[in-house]
Amino acid sequence: MANIYVGAKGPKGIPNEESLQLAAPPASSPSRGLAVTYGSDAFHAAIVAAAAATGVIGILGEDAVVTVQGGVSVVGEPSSVIEFGQATAQIGANVAVNQPLTTNASGELVPAGPGQPIVAVALEPQVYVSPGSFACVFVLAILGLTMPGSPVSYAAAAGAIAVTTGTVVLNGAAALAMTLAAPTAAQDGTVITIVAGTAHAHTVTTPADAIYGAKDKVTFAAVGDIVELEAVNTQWMVRSIGGPTPASLSEV
Repeated sequence: MANIYVGAKGPKGIPNEESLQLAAPPASSPSRGLAVTYGSDAFHAAIVAAAAATGVIGILGEDAVVTVQGGVSVVGEPSSVIEFGQATAQIGANVAVNQPLTTNASGELVPAGPGQPIVAVALEPQVYVSPGSFACVFVLAILGLTMPGSPVSYAAAAGAIAVTTGTVVLNGAAALAMTLAAPTAAQDGTVITIVAGTAHAHTVTTPADAIYGAKDKVTFAAVGDIVELEAVNTQWMVRSIGGPTPASLSEV
């Protein structure tokens, strides 16, 4: 990545950092300022490759040293990873001062939305300029903070609803036949709100009797029909159900 625009200010203070070996050569150059997670063990790191990634431990404080051995690119010396404190991070969108930031699929920092993990807070306003920009941030990924609220997704085509806390809006131009897996014991407490965004006979079907009370199908009709489900002991408990129709429960 060439012609990266530098931030308006640089970091200050003594950051908390450690030296980790990158598990693989970075896909872009420079790699300084990208978010990383632990790799296969506590001595290796991997550059984040997912939007709003969990498990982020910090920001690369320096470019990874990459050498070519036998025609193959390999990582050389360990790289500094800033885990808490001020750092210069690569950004992938405009940021405002004091704005909480999460990751995009390239390991850059972007504004965090509801329910997304907070990797850092911007310490300066910065306009993103392609192919890349830097901004001074305060890294605090190790605190495990998330933005208040639940993420909202929109389904425009039939498919599976992910078993993760958030709101799903059924937004198809025709009736959508959605599926929802039964939760595992490890997913206890997951709360999914499903709401009809269009006036069609959308359905959400689970495995047999996965909805408490021997139910396995939710049917919507009017805009605003809604059901809120919580995972408890490998079943979906109905926390609330309503709307103009309202949404209804049944067996397949």
